[in-house]
Amino acid sequence: MNIGIIFGQMLVLLAMMAVGFFCYKKNWVSDETAGHLSKLVVNVFNPILVVNGVLGQNSVDAGNSVAWNIMFIVAYFVMLMVVGSFLPALLRPEAKHKSIYRLMTIFSNVGFMGIPVIKSIFGDGAMIYVAFYILGYNIMLYTVGMFLAQKAGAEEQEVRNTLALEKKSGVAEFFKRLINPGVVAALFAVVIFAFGIQLPEPVLTFCDYMGNTTIPLSMIMIGISMAQANVKEVFTDWRIYVFILLRMIALPIAVTFALKGVVAAYAIDPVVFGVFVVELGMPVGSIIVMMTRECGTDAAYCTRGVVLSTLASIITIPLICAFL
Repeated sequence: MNIGIIFGQMLVLLAMMAVGFFCYKKNWVSDETAGHLSKLVVNVFNPILVVNGVLGQNSVDAGNSVAWNIMFIVAYFVMLMVVGSFLPALLRPEAKHKSIYRLMTIFSNVGFMGIPVIKSIFGDGAMIYVAFYILGYNIMLYTVGMFLAQKAGAEEQEVRNTLALEKKSGVAEFFKRLINPGVVAALFAVVIFAFGIQLPEPVLTFCDYMGNTTIPLSMIMIGISMAQANVKEVFTDWRIYVFILLRMIALPIAVTFALKGVVAAYAIDPVVFGVFVVELGMPVGSIIVMMTRECGTDAAYCTRGVVLSTLASIITIPLICAFL
């Protein structure tokens, strides 16, 4: 794997973030406009890119790879939940931030940033594997993630009964949140892939054009989010630096060395394993900022983690790819 090329691709993504940062600082994009653009990326362009990535792929040839991908996804979430249980004890944050660190550990940016990064490194063919990550991510987000966000809110208010759920977090609301465009697109992509469905040429062209807008728009939106953050607060918390070192560098590299023998012994597709490792190295997911804000906890602290980890990923992702 050519690390120079990967680093160059990450610099291109950084330049796109810089465009978003600059546009926001110049007041060319308002908070309201940014909110609308974010909804377009999350609900329209990202889902189409996921579907576009599976068009024309052969499910027979990739069946074994998909099976390994699913096993890696299970390992991914089990591993992150275990790591998330002891990181707060190691970092010793304020009591109100313990559950926030668990959230930041488990829920990285597998979609909003993961999709363009994976596509840039591994190409369109890797999108079917990302689709399964998105499905697993959403299920975990609205179960474990919601519980941890509510627990963080309880810690913020020094209330210990974290099992009392609000009406809006009931079963009906869970399924309402779970059935979103990203999940529907991921399911659709799996169906197309599994049954080898051939779509008409105009549909293919539409998905190609729309999907290709995802990368610049996603990066621009991340740049806007950075411009909205308090820069001084972002760069002054040493715990987030240690978190990045452990979560985004040490963990993916350790897993790479631990599983290289398994990958070789079972002739696992290196792209499947590469997607797994790179997803482990993704920055903190921006969705948890909205989730913690909704649950009444310290969303500003989550924002620091999102911004600093996203900036760090320009260096950390090529670094972990060097060990693949």
